[in-house]
Amino acid sequence: MSEGRITKADLEWWLEFADTREWTFASTYAQTAPHDYVVQGRTPGVTHDDIELAARVIHTFGVPGKYYSMTKIYLVSPDGKYRWWTEDRRFTDATLVNRGTTALSYGVQNAPSTTTEKDSPYDEIAATWDAEHPPAPDESGRLKEALSTVRGKYPPHALDLGCGTGRVLDLGISVPTCYAAVDSSRAMLNTLVRKHPTVAAIYPMDVRDAIDTAVFAPGQFDWVFLDAAVELTAEQRSRVTEVARKAVIDVDGDSWTIHDVTEASTARTLAFADEMRRPRG
Repeated sequence: MSEGRITKADLEWWLEFADTREWTFASTYAQTAPHDYVVQGRTPGVTHDDIELAARVIHTFGVPGKYYSMTKIYLVSPDGKYRWWTEDRRFTDATLVNRGTTALSYGVQNAPSTTTEKDSPYDEIAATWDAEHPPAPDESGRLKEALSTVRGKYPPHALDLGCGTGRVLDLGISVPTCYAAVDSSRAMLNTLVRKHPTVAAIYPMDVRDAIDTAVFAPGQFDWVFLDAAVELTAEQRSRVTEVARKAVIDVDGDSWTIHDVTEASTARTLAFADEMRRPRG
């Protein structure tokens, strides 16, 4: 199939398509995780293009859920009866779609939430974003070297404001267990979680709302990445700078500008310490 936007018309297509296919019971999992499936080439009327489009729909409109220790993206049917999912890392590799009942769940259900209050214009392009914006061959090494001047002894804790599909993690700039992501696009966050299921924290909200409501404390993160597409006031920018202990990194495509804030952060911490030692009463 040709890559393009995934819209609610595609969601409606899948709901009708799924309802009119012949689903095969996965007998191998009858005692452990009963479900059924449709597969390209064997299920009547199901082609690879159908499966690939279904995979993109599921990851655009679905939500994270847990299957024991694994985090998957599930799309739940409008009546709440079924959940659909795929297994392949790349949409183009998908060959089948699984369907299970929502009456069964497996393990502790503590998956991160990607649900936002309203749709984002980025939702429609999330499933094709990575394919259309591949990193340059030298991008990871170049950025790691640039950030080495503001890196401490331990893996940096990173906050990614306007994270999209998680390019910072894709490039190995940060590790998922030390990474917090903020974005207003459910589908972008779904793609991030799909690739990096052990991500430490997800905040499905507008970056400006996160800043204005003081979701993050001064000095909470070593690095704060800020998408250049996010327009901030001078006051909001100042608050972002306070959240970082070592650096604020403005991300504009493959152009990253690093602002070393270590000196200001240290001065602020010392001022807090002086205030705490001051006699009261």
